Formats: sequence, C-alpha cells, structure tokens
Amino acid sequence: MTPVARGRSVPASVSVMPDGRRINQEDVKMDSVLVLNNETVERALSLDDCMDAIERMYRAVAAGRAVEGLRDQTHVPLGEPHLAYCLKTMNGALLDAGYMILRISSDVNDTTPVNGVAVTRHLARGPGGTSCGFVIVFRTDNLAPVAIVHDDWLQLVRVGCTGAVSVRCLAREDAGDLALIGTGGQAWWHLAAIARVRRLRRVRVYSPTPANRERFAQRASEALGLQVEPMPDVRTAVDGADIVVAATNVSQPILHGGWLAPGAHVVSIVSSERVRPRREIDDEVVRRAARVVAHWKPYAMRQEAADLAEPIAKGILGWDDIDSLCDVVAGKVKGRASDTDITLFKNDAGMGLQFAALAPLAYERARDAGLGTALPASLFLQAPMH
Repeated sequence: MTPVARGRSVPASVSVMPDGRRINQEDVKMDSVLVLNNETVERALSLDDCMDAIERMYRAVAAGRAVEGLRDQTHVPLGEPHLAYCLKTMNGALLDAGYMILRISSDVNDTTPVNGVAVTRHLARGPGGTSCGFVIVFRTDNLAPVAIVHDDWLQLVRVGCTGAVSVRCLAREDAGDLALIGTGGQAWWHLAAIARVRRLRRVRVYSPTPANRERFAQRASEALGLQVEPMPDVRTAVDGADIVVAATNVSQPILHGGWLAPGAHVVSIVSSERVRPRREIDDEVVRRAARVVAHWKPYAMRQEAADLAEPIAKGILGWDDIDSLCDVVAGKVKGRASDTDITLFKNDAGMGLQFAALAPLAYERARDAGLGTALPASLFLQAPMH
C-alpha cells in the first residue's frame, strides 16, 4: 500500500513521519537479524573456541574493558504445588567487541524435593515439550540487533568452560582424579572441558538415580574415550579426588568439606538469589579453602549467592578473603600457594559477560558460513515518533 501524507501519494520506499519528515528507506542499509538455533550454534563453535573466548572475556574484565548489569529473576506463582514461572535476564558487553547482549530465559521452575533433597528444575513446558531462552545480540555503533541466538547449548558450554578455566588456574598441575556430582548437561560439559586442561587418570560420578550415572559413564566412554566409574554416594565419589565438581540443582548442601582431600580444587555451580537462597556446599568447604575465588568479586558482592554470603554472615570468611577469577586468569592474583591447599571456585551466578563472549562469536561464525535463518532488521527497528 502506498503511504499517503497531506493528501499526496508518495513512493512506497518513503516513510512519512508525523512531523512531515520523509525518510527514504532505500537510502538506509537494512542488515538482517540472524536467528540461530542450538544445532547451528554447535556447528559454528567448537569447545576450544568457547574455552578461548571465556578466557579472553576474563582478561577483558581484569583490564576494565567490560560492563555488565545484574542478573534479574522475577517469579510468578502458578497455583500448582512447587511450580512457579520465572523470567530471567542478564546483559553485558566487552568494550572492544562492538556488541551488547541481552539474555532472556522464560522458565517454569519445579521445586519438588527429590529423594528428600530440595532441588530446582526447569520444566520444558513450552508447546511440544520445548523450552524458551535466547540471547539478543546488538551492535553498539548503530544500536541494531544482528542476531537472536538460542541459549541452551551456550548455557551449558559457558558454565563448563568457566569451571575448566578455574581448573587450569587453580588445580594442581598433576591433578587428574576427578569427582563429578551430577549427571546432567552441566556435569557433561564440565567433564568435556576439564579433559582439555588436565590429563584425567580417573573419573568418578554420582547421581541419586543409578540409571543416570550408568548412562553418563557409557556416554563418556563412547564420546570422550574416558572411563567413568559410577558411585553409590557423594562421599565415595569425592574420596581422594583432587578435582571435585558439584554440578547439581540442589538447594541444600550436598558436598561436605570434611570429605575433601588435601590439595583438592572444588568447583560449585549452584547459584541463588536473595529471595530464594540455595546452597550446594557446606560451611566446612569454605572454612577449609585456602583460596576462595568468584567470577568477579564486585559482581558476587551484588548477587550475594548463599554459598558465599551465608559463610560471610557467620564470620567464616570476609569479602576481603575472596578473589576474582578474572584477576587469577590475568596473573594479577596467584592461583595456589602450595600443593596441599584446598581451593574453591564458586560459580556464584551466571554472568551476562559469558554470553557476551560467546553469542557474538557464534553469530559471526554462522554469518560467515551462511548458516542460520535471516529476518529483515526492519522488523526490529522503528523511526522515532514525535
């Protein structure tokens, strides 16, 4: 349809603003917004790509070349026992990259206890048993969106790579006895990424469901060439291990500090918020740790993850005792002082900067390879109204 203004017809390529200004759309280059599903993202990025990108992100943070807003979660009760809707957002930008990202996830959370243990699970309650989460990538020089990236693969890989970066920096050089608590996607990608930074001699895994730990062990043998031993309980899995990864969805401590061997490096991934605090490690883990590291201390202080905030409230440690992983990666802070030190990386909360490191890279790789579904950018842009 030809726009009409002041009683005169104008070409279809011309938009007429309420104040009478005319904008010739043919003179404005409209780039596409590339939609990438999880399969396309996995084709575009390798695990090594992700590891390198996460390390570069931490170096950018240490150099003051990154900005990030707080992660935010808003819950809506659903009127069903233990179920609530949750909208979660986070954002961030690496200043030298030219992009800003906004990650949005739309979830239904189930807090029904499993075997008497409080957990939080995300239910695939979308049409056809689907989930909903994506990263919007914006260009910072002209504000336009360039990509909408599904987040499930990125979500798993960015956490696994982050844990592996902490192993590279904080675990003993000869560490190779890995204990995994959990058999979900987070545990899998921790295993795959840690195998890139340490030579694993032994891997033990625990899940409260025997079939899950057997299935995990079989998958590791076939896909990674690693022999994984299923264990009947957490303590048996952890006994003597020099790398311990807690990759669970629990809300109460499952890993106890008294079980840790001297020299162990611990990774804990459960995050929490003030209104819904969750713990994965007990106070003794924190008390025994000679070095406690969070993503980025200023961010951790704002998030107040319970695994750190509660021991601090009890006087077990203070914020001055916590270092930032970005400073360890950049060499500003030493990783460990001795082979007998217990070190702890508390993955205190998901960071928008992790998605800022990976989603634009996936976009550029997919764009250059001709992958993804292109939508007109004009669908997402608008002329100012007056």
